[in-house]
Amino acid sequence: MPDYPLRGFRVIEVATGEAVALAARVMAGYGAEVIKVEPPGGDPSRGVGPFPHESVGPETGAAWHFFHGGKKSVVLDLTEAAGRQVVQALAGQAQLLLTDVPAAERDTLGLAREQLRAASPALSVISVTPYGEQGPYAGWSASEITEFAVGGQMSLMGDPDREPLKAFHNQAECQASLHVLGAALAALLAARTGAGQYVEISVQEVQASTLEAQGPMALNGDELPAGLLRMGNGGRATWGQFQCKDGYVGCFVNVMNLPSFFRAIGHPELLERAGDEEFIRGECYKIVAEWCAARTKKEVYDAAVEFGAPLSYVAEPADILANPDIARTGIWRTVPHPVAGWVRVPGPPFRSDGLPFDLTAAPGLGQHTAAMLGDLLGLAAGDVQLIAGQSGSAARNAATTSPAGGRA
Repeated sequence: MPDYPLRGFRVIEVATGEAVALAARVMAGYGAEVIKVEPPGGDPSRGVGPFPHESVGPETGAAWHFFHGGKKSVVLDLTEAAGRQVVQALAGQAQLLLTDVPAAERDTLGLAREQLRAASPALSVISVTPYGEQGPYAGWSASEITEFAVGGQMSLMGDPDREPLKAFHNQAECQASLHVLGAALAALLAARTGAGQYVEISVQEVQASTLEAQGPMALNGDELPAGLLRMGNGGRATWGQFQCKDGYVGCFVNVMNLPSFFRAIGHPELLERAGDEEFIRGECYKIVAEWCAARTKKEVYDAAVEFGAPLSYVAEPADILANPDIARTGIWRTVPHPVAGWVRVPGPPFRSDGLPFDLTAAPGLGQHTAAMLGDLLGLAAGDVQLIAGQSGSAARNAATTSPAGGRA
């Protein structure tokens, strides 16, 4: 069996946002040693549910297990000199550091660019901020909704006569995680020369760069046509969401798909009227709505598969977990945890026989502090105990009340 592609790389994660967390999790799955530096009381995601029944605590939350599997947890108080010295010592033993700590706070926490370069000139740093490290918004705070709004994607979601809508959870950060992962791998490749890289990622820029046609048209000063503006659920027989017996289905029909679409709904004769926009928005819309309402999600999906039509059910989480075709891809991994029990988490984002991927369960709070400080850095037992005490080990349960959400 081939070796893990990132085995031998050590990654330090000093962050609280999803962009860094998800990218670091993927790197851990591919073999990197990811050391998650947590503040006293734990990472905020430890306080985000849902939690198993009657088992609310910093080791059992779904968000913690989703974002932090395969990592090692070290608790450090970076407001204390000893904590800053340790994180710089860890950086000196690593190839990569990922951070989303606000740029204005990094100097006081021992994470400034110059401080990290002094720790190791070969260290590469991936810096994630809401708006970049320079410019008029540098240093501004952000949240889930502001990160999603300022990049432009939010302007395209919702009904045209209502306020724009935000996608569920922090999609801006989750999208940015792909950029963090790509930047991290590229930096490791470039650093083979012996010189570490410093890579900046702006979440706003990530959002703006994924606007498809709307972005280039706006850049050129072109007026956006109605079809590229906020359209809600569509209002056309060939584009939108329709209610069925047990949920919703969606369709997105291009010209080439019209014949299969009308055959799927049992009305091939309607193809000759497909160019009549009034018909598509009126009589035909009613026909499609009634056809969907009389069927279950599976019945609609089966008809789509039979005729090759662009219709599908709107999958809920339970549908995805129960789907055998998705399960056969190996997307799910089940890992044991001493407190949470068996936890099902996503596996590799891409698969290859030559790229093995594996995850252990998310770590306990400070589980690896002593080992990292003693074995890796060579600190004496007394010094390890002193640093652990300064890091507030008694505050562990505070993680259950930590707020969810974006970065300050």
